[in-house]
Amino acid sequence: MIPQFIAGLISFGIAIALMPWVMATAREYRILDYPDGDRRIHRQPIPRLGGIAIFIATSIAATLVFFWDSLDSSFQIPPSTIMPGVILGSVIVFATGVVDDLRNVSPKFKLVAQTTAALIVVAYGFRIDSISLSGEASHALGILSVPITVLWIVGMTNAFNLIDGVDGLAASFALIGFTVAIGVDLVLHGARALVITASTLGAVFAFLHFNRSPARIFLGDSGSMTLGFFLSIRLVTAATTTEHVTYAIIPIFALAYPITDTMIAIARRWLRGHPFSRADGRHIHHQVLALGLSARRTVDLLGLVFCAIAIMGVSIALAPPSVTIALGSLVLLALFVTFFYAVRWLRYTEFIEFGHSVASVLLNARNHVKNKILTGDIVSALGRAKSLEDLANILNESAADLGLLDVSLVVGNSHYTAPAARQISPLDNRPFRVDYPIAWEQDGQVFEAVLRLWCERPGPRQHFGTERIASRLAPAVEGWLKTNGTPAYSQPAIPSRGVKIG
Repeated sequence: MIPQFIAGLISFGIAIALMPWVMATAREYRILDYPDGDRRIHRQPIPRLGGIAIFIATSIAATLVFFWDSLDSSFQIPPSTIMPGVILGSVIVFATGVVDDLRNVSPKFKLVAQTTAALIVVAYGFRIDSISLSGEASHALGILSVPITVLWIVGMTNAFNLIDGVDGLAASFALIGFTVAIGVDLVLHGARALVITASTLGAVFAFLHFNRSPARIFLGDSGSMTLGFFLSIRLVTAATTTEHVTYAIIPIFALAYPITDTMIAIARRWLRGHPFSRADGRHIHHQVLALGLSARRTVDLLGLVFCAIAIMGVSIALAPPSVTIALGSLVLLALFVTFFYAVRWLRYTEFIEFGHSVASVLLNARNHVKNKILTGDIVSALGRAKSLEDLANILNESAADLGLLDVSLVVGNSHYTAPAARQISPLDNRPFRVDYPIAWEQDGQVFEAVLRLWCERPGPRQHFGTERIASRLAPAVEGWLKTNGTPAYSQPAIPSRGVKIG
């Protein structure tokens, strides 16, 4: 471990020395992150090129140690076939991030660059061939190996970029990820080539000194995307055995926070109908801040919780099968309970409403199916009506079967008049009414009527599906009126003009 330790120390020293120069340069050229009161909650413009110092420090430290190893073979650092691909891919992602920090690039351009970098790493031999949750049982991915590998790298590159929203947050989770990678690597492979990992860890430690709240510099896309890219690869290689089986739980649990935050962001935007690429200020860390916690306390709280999750993931993957089952069950239960309460605590109304909707569907499914069957029978009966009186009787008699108070056909617009059985109801207990407008043409004139349905007021756990019933009955009523003529007592909607439709 001597070369790894030396690499970390050198990188730490270089990053500490570079950071003030990077901050001064960023301020001189106005490469700053300006507050906007939403996602960017800092109070004054902050330099955003911290990733440059981390990249330079890591590169110099790793190069020096590798050069030293070439002169002194006692280090015996084993070669890695995927290292050239990782370095080239990291350079592409880093360069894309720098351009984005300087001039802003489109999400599509970043996605293409990230995918290209991922494919380069895959071309050099990195891929997830087979996965295992724990123990010896494994599942080969076959033809899905390359797509899943590319999706994992690109997904984690972007996920890590998304969590860079609070002072010290992304850097803290980078430390958790690299620590897990080094620990698992030592357990599964011994002291192997951890030079670049140790160099990056040292540089991130130095950066965190300047990035803890109140931050004096930010990672920028050049830092967050590069760290996410490298972490996604490093954690998988650490968790992969010599038989090419990857303990999938280890990288997933080590990166649990960026994965969870990204999935929640995607789900929220989907439920709201917003584009997935649309940025907002409602990530997990933003919601915790909104509860009144300071930036430091927010980072400490999230870091403590998800560090425990990372340790639990390593324990589940590497423990004996009997212990794995117990730990896995405990973790699943804890995650379910935590998510249930966290949704309310963090005020994610999207998931609360989604839960209510799902509960409503489950509780009312049988009733909705029954009503669908009954309305089909009623529509058939309406087609056989001989007169308007028959039509009205069929509609009125259908109310009880459908669980409604009343179903009637009304010509013209009437004031609020409850069904006969409820006309003396208190004002705060008036029944719920659905009016479905009907229009038809006869002799060049347009006539109108209303199909009116009454039901009890819908409750939080009970919904009568009145709108669905109306939408199925109304076309049948309209079809009958078109076929059998206009009732004598109805008035045309536009009598003076006799306008034809169509």
